[in-house]
Formats: sequence, structure tokens, C-alpha cells
Amino acid sequence: MATLQHNITNTVTTELLAKGDNISNIKAITISNQDTNNAAKIDLFMYDQVNNKSYYVLKNVGIPIETTLVLGPKDNIVFDNSVNGFSLIIKANTSTSVDVIITR
Repeated sequence: MATLQHNITNTVTTELLAKGDNISNIKAITISNQDTNNAAKIDLFMYDQVNNKSYYVLKNVGIPIETTLVLGPKDNIVFDNSVNGFSLIIKANTSTSVDVIITR
């Protein structure tokens, strides 16, 4: 079963939703910078494993200290997450603490 809440505490690329999790009906994604000292730089993208291609929703977007970014359906977050679709990946490009909540 897919995990819809994540705490990212390093600069490693993290898979939020694996291909085949079937979470295609996303209503919102919140990305909250919990760090009290540093702004976060975020990449959020869909990944096509078959063709080894990334499709960016966010690329190097800054989230200020203790601030939350909210993405809704108009922000291209609805996608095919079936076994034939895409995974959802996030990468924090700075060493900050970031919480991610996916709402269905």
C-alpha cells in the first residue's frame, strides 16, 4: 500500500508513489519546509521507467523557511500511477527537512 505522508530529511531522491500504486486520483500535494534556517529547493517529477524519462511538475522551486507549497489538480498533479504509468519522485536539492502530504 502506498504511503501518502513523507518526511524528507536529506538531499537523496525519494520515490513518493511507486509505479503501480494506483494513486491516480490525487486532489492535492502539500510540500512543507519544516527547516527553521534554510529555504528548500525542490524537484517534483513523474518518472517513466520504461523510457527512462522524467517529466517535471516542479524544477528547482524554492520554498521559504517554515512555508508550505500547495499543488492542486490545475498544477498537473493528476497522472497515471498504474502499473503502466508513472512513479512520483521528489528531490530536495538542499539539506532541509521537508514534509510531503498527498491527498486523494
